[in-house]
Amino acid sequence: MGETSKKDAIKLRPMTFFPPFIILCIIVAVSMVSQEHFLGMIDAINNAIIKNFGWAASMLALFITGVAAVAMFSKFGDVRIGGEDAKPEMSNFAWFTVALTTTMAAGVLFWGPAEPIAHYMSPPTEIYGIDPKTPEALKFSMETMFLHWTIVPYAIYTVPAVVFAFMYYNAKKPFSISSEMAPLLGRRAYRPMVMQIIDAITLFSIGAGMAGSVAQAFMNVAGGISKITGMPSDPRLWLMVGIIVGAVSIATAISGIQKAMTKISNINVYGFAIFLIFLLVFSNASFLFNLSTESLGGFAGTFIERILITGQSADSQWPQWWTTFYWFSWMSWAPTSGAFMGRIAYGRKVKHMLGMYIGVCATVSAVWMMLVSGTSLWIETSGAADLCASYTAGTENVAYDMLGALPLSAIVIPLFVILIFLSTVTACNSNMIAMAGISTRGISPDNPDAPNWLKFVWGVIPMAVGYIMIASVGVNGVKIIANFGGMFAALIMIGAAASLGILIVNHKKYDLTIEGAKDEIFGEIEK
Repeated sequence: MGETSKKDAIKLRPMTFFPPFIILCIIVAVSMVSQEHFLGMIDAINNAIIKNFGWAASMLALFITGVAAVAMFSKFGDVRIGGEDAKPEMSNFAWFTVALTTTMAAGVLFWGPAEPIAHYMSPPTEIYGIDPKTPEALKFSMETMFLHWTIVPYAIYTVPAVVFAFMYYNAKKPFSISSEMAPLLGRRAYRPMVMQIIDAITLFSIGAGMAGSVAQAFMNVAGGISKITGMPSDPRLWLMVGIIVGAVSIATAISGIQKAMTKISNINVYGFAIFLIFLLVFSNASFLFNLSTESLGGFAGTFIERILITGQSADSQWPQWWTTFYWFSWMSWAPTSGAFMGRIAYGRKVKHMLGMYIGVCATVSAVWMMLVSGTSLWIETSGAADLCASYTAGTENVAYDMLGALPLSAIVIPLFVILIFLSTVTACNSNMIAMAGISTRGISPDNPDAPNWLKFVWGVIPMAVGYIMIASVGVNGVKIIANFGGMFAALIMIGAAASLGILIVNHKKYDLTIEGAKDEIFGEIEK
């Protein structure tokens, strides 16, 4: 009887669930009815996004990074999440590993080796006057990897995390994405309709972001299978991989074996570390460190200029298909990841959150790019393998042709495939559960599980969209779907960044952990 009443207490939130569900289903349906109309539709929408809102994504990315830097050195930075007496629930190392695996997913395994080759082979000559396959292109390539994968993305993740953590633990507000915007919106943030709209936007953004992420993984795993077996990496193999990834992810999400998946996530961290050590030992360490040092200087010197580049003056689409794609891609994940990263920060000071996420995690990401991207460029420039040809043949080929040029490739390549698979499954598993939870009301610590059919739905739909995009458009399909999700998530990010600015100026009037404090802003929130 008790179990039944608990299940009955969980209700679907129609205004949250159906809008993103219907939009994603329309994408699937139109693609199946008429691929020609589908390609025309998504191309038109994507071009409109990057043409009309690319500048906004660039400005927002810079604003978010600036607000995070100010918060680090402000009095707000000394505020402890949960109040002065709050004690961290996790060790520093556990906090680090969880934070890293939350943000460092299969994307770095896909783009880490491939993206620098793209920039080396096809730099934006029309903007910077850099010719392909030159020393200048080599340096530009590494500078770009630091731009796209270090400080800025982690700032995008961290800003909503800080606001959420403070509002949830210190301001005693609901566990809702609305809390990331509450200082800006005030009491309006917790009106039922507003909360449902914000959560609906979040659901669509996560769904689109997840679609892009799994699409990368399908191609990456398929590339490894192709390298091992000789099977062509094509839509048929991508579909087979997608079915296996989807089945395992959905099964683990429904079965509730979360402890096992947590252990697998920890294994991933050690797998990443072993992989980096392997590259350091068997590549050219001198080349990697010298190129990275030089590129860090260029990255630091052109930081603001590169964040804000839109390509308009040179009539170039390079920034739109690369930098703008990344800003939107990170934003599509940020509201949900921010809530999780804020939740695990209990007992830490705000400046410690910023230091861990933007400092430590971004540094680890920089090291990843130094070793992985640097090795890819070294192999290309040394003539050990023609990775430019690999990229042209299929982006997913680059990582495996890079590893194939190194010793022990027969062992390393299968392990790399396993690492990608596990990273993808753990990411999908947690996202399905999160999306199912957002779609319902009645979730509580005593009743934490959403219905299994919702987990199934939020497993199948994003994966179907991801497969359709790469099967129809190729790797650019990943970028298109990321732009979709990121554009909507950007609305939440504007609110989160503005809210952090408000907390920097006057956080005390929101902090109910201070003795004698009263809630004079929100009052009693509607149930």
